[in-house]
Amino acid sequence: MEKIKNDSTKLKLTKTIKHNYQFTESDESSIKKLLKLMEENSDDFIKNFYEFIFNFEHAKAFLKNEEIINNHTIKIKEWFLKLFSGNYNLLYFNNLEQISDVHSSIGLPTHYINASFNFVRRYLLKLLVNNNHLEYLDIIEKIVDINLDVLTSSYFIKDIEKTISAIKNIKEALDSSTFVPFYQPLIRNSDKKIIKYECLVRIEKEDGTIIAPFDFLSYAKEVKLYSAITKVMIQKTFKNFENFKEEFSVNLSIDDIENEDTTKLIIELLEKNPEIGTKLTFEILESEDIKNYQLLKDFINKVIQYNVKIAIDDFGSGFSNIEHLTNIPIDFIKIDGSLIKDLATNSKNIAAIKSIVEFAKRINVKTVAEFVSSKEIYEIVKKIGIDYSQGFYFGKPEPIDYYIK
Repeated sequence: MEKIKNDSTKLKLTKTIKHNYQFTESDESSIKKLLKLMEENSDDFIKNFYEFIFNFEHAKAFLKNEEIINNHTIKIKEWFLKLFSGNYNLLYFNNLEQISDVHSSIGLPTHYINASFNFVRRYLLKLLVNNNHLEYLDIIEKIVDINLDVLTSSYFIKDIEKTISAIKNIKEALDSSTFVPFYQPLIRNSDKKIIKYECLVRIEKEDGTIIAPFDFLSYAKEVKLYSAITKVMIQKTFKNFENFKEEFSVNLSIDDIENEDTTKLIIELLEKNPEIGTKLTFEILESEDIKNYQLLKDFINKVIQYNVKIAIDDFGSGFSNIEHLTNIPIDFIKIDGSLIKDLATNSKNIAAIKSIVEFAKRINVKTVAEFVSSKEIYEIVKKIGIDYSQGFYFGKPEPIDYYIK
């Protein structure tokens, strides 16, 4: 019954779109006349399209291996030729909705969709000009706009649904105290010995389902619930490691440091149990969001009195203000995973990583490679001179009793 209702709604949408764009039977006929030209140029379109979208980090992350790229290429080519089928019917719009579902599920931003369609528009207009088919310029504009509007509208609907679901999960987890720390080991490269565990937030549902931070943390920031999650994580991780000799690290954003309630809680817990400070590292995200370095410096100077260590996380991902780093007491620099993950196939990042390692050695700071996913990458980062490694090659984030008995 629900499917019939949805199809009925989409049928109305199809008619509305055709009406709004004055898409007529004559337009359908005109588009079909272009099909042969587009078939002849489809391979060229695909080649240029992928050269364009590989400028986007989201696209590169999604199209991460040959099998995915091949399947994606087939689908994009099918979509390109269907533009000129003239069959803008219920089935066509269902296919577009499936595309938007994929976009939404992998977190592709709407600006990627807009930029991609701008490329398609330019490519098609250039093709018409080069082949003396200026009479079809208006209809090309129509079909591009129709597809762009349907995809972005459907994407926004999915995005709203995801936001509502995420906020509901956050509220329920805060009410039921089902935010749980998972732990990922950090190893010393010289002997592969685990030296500490990074605490990473998860939601554990009643049915045992584990929800990763990708699905809720950004939404928590939007609705001002992020600090509440941080406080829960700090309390739970501190309690976990009261009875363990192992060291651990906790992530703090500049928002956490600017939040007086959060910093007050941290100091209270450190004063209550000074021993915990000797095991603790705070990992502070290095980003353009850090505007007030004096506030950051003041916080660090307070916590290091309790023997807390300081790491700068995701170093090299963007801003990397080296001048400020030389003015604050830090113990570790964690090199961003985007520089590490492709080292086995892409040597361009090695020079950048070497300069970070050399800088760290000069200021007597240890380095950590994130996203070490294979033996090959591990051997490379070890050869470069990085002190520690973290990644799936050594262990995924797991509950506390997985690693520590």
